[in-house]
Amino acid sequence: MTAGPADAWRSSPSGLLVLDADGTVAGANDTFLDWVGRARGDVVGRVRLSELLSVGGRIYWETHLAPMLHVDGRADEVALELRTPSGRMPVLLTAVVERTGAGEGVRVHAALSSARERSRYERELLAARRAADRAADQVRVLQRATSALSRATGIRGVAHAVLDAAVADLGARAATLWLADGSGALRLHGSLGERTNEVGGLPSDPVLRQRQAVPDGDRVVVPLHGQAGLQGVLALVPRDDPGAEPLPLEVVTALGEQAGLALHRAELYEHSATVAHELQHSLLAHDPPVDPRFEVTTAYRPGVEALDVGGDWHDAFLADDSVLSVVVGDVVGRGLGAASAMGQVRSAIRAVAGPGVGPARLVQRLDRFVDQVPTAAMATMAYVEVELATGHARYVCAGHLPPLLVRARGGAELLWGGRSTPLGVRIPGRERREGTFELTPGDRLLLYTDGLVERRHRLLEESLEGLAVAAAGLRDEPPGAAVPALVQRLLRDERGRDDVCVLLLGWHGGPAAG
Repeated sequence: MTAGPADAWRSSPSGLLVLDADGTVAGANDTFLDWVGRARGDVVGRVRLSELLSVGGRIYWETHLAPMLHVDGRADEVALELRTPSGRMPVLLTAVVERTGAGEGVRVHAALSSARERSRYERELLAARRAADRAADQVRVLQRATSALSRATGIRGVAHAVLDAAVADLGARAATLWLADGSGALRLHGSLGERTNEVGGLPSDPVLRQRQAVPDGDRVVVPLHGQAGLQGVLALVPRDDPGAEPLPLEVVTALGEQAGLALHRAELYEHSATVAHELQHSLLAHDPPVDPRFEVTTAYRPGVEALDVGGDWHDAFLADDSVLSVVVGDVVGRGLGAASAMGQVRSAIRAVAGPGVGPARLVQRLDRFVDQVPTAAMATMAYVEVELATGHARYVCAGHLPPLLVRARGGAELLWGGRSTPLGVRIPGRERREGTFELTPGDRLLLYTDGLVERRHRLLEESLEGLAVAAAGLRDEPPGAAVPALVQRLLRDERGRDDVCVLLLGWHGGPAAG
């Protein structure tokens, strides 16, 4: 062997070894000796490699690595730890068995490379992976919270979604929410995970002026700012159990921003809903005539998921001194257009009804009227005229659901006569038809819109049968109690996507008011 290769072997940046069959070091280069901090004479021919390893490495050498070399003749990049003067040093060992000839045994040539840089890289890689996983978890948290806030309706719904997201998604032990009232003052709205009497006062003014989540004593506080100013304040109590991670301030801040905007939208929604409902009420608010021979009770329930006003209506008025008219109808669509059309049709009915007109001729005149009001086309209605002196009734159902007659002596029947097409829909050669029935003292007549009975998961026939049973069961209740009870019973399994309009006529009979 020339001097060149020998020098290269001794000064190689890797630790190089020659081992006897029992693992005794037969040769070691300078790099290896520097790592273990020993003189050549103290190592070569005197110690086994396993004695220079950590306890775990020594066990692994004896139980796995040495047998592997004996069977396979090599080992590649096995992680071990050398004992050095400065502590444990991670290395990667690659070894090849050399057969020296029959009867001469074997030798193992081993190369050890420092794994410190690789270990550092792996630790950094693991930390980056954990950071990425944590960021992904935080994104999922915000996605769930944002989805819940977008689905919430009204201020109470948004407040519930905020508290639930803070505890269920962010992992806070408790959360408390203050909301701004009409004057801008913050009022305690509610808590989740703690009792409201356990909640301290409002955070300090410097905290309230922040735009991001900040620690404030034992809580994390984030003001909820909307487009028009401070909407509220959310205070979170972090978990204190062992292993609990601190609340991520950047995620809490993002939740606060989304919650502030959602509260602002909810405030606008509720204001608009109030205006819409007041408009709807003003269109329906006409006191029915008062007479000892009858009693009219009405109810209107807007669809809870809709902001716009609807086209359902009810009315009761005297067509002349001896005839009572009651009507319930539904204009197609929603919004101001439908409400406007509803108001015009309702007014047109009052204008057209009168002595000698009758239900059938009234609908024929309305057909011509809706030709001039396109938004009223296809409107439906059930219209009834009752002769106050006798209880004789005439009616039409223009595309509408049949009235329900509840008899005082028992039973309830749907009135299927007088049916024809919706307003504005004419069939050549076919006139509008009327139906008739007789009212006796104690009888009740129910008119209603489709929101009371139509269900996606049930046949209309079944719903109408259920309506008849429910109305008959409330026969002995006063009208003022029977109507809300009927509506509550029929809608208890429905989320209320459509408006509901109900009119109940109770017939007492007897002489006219003196």
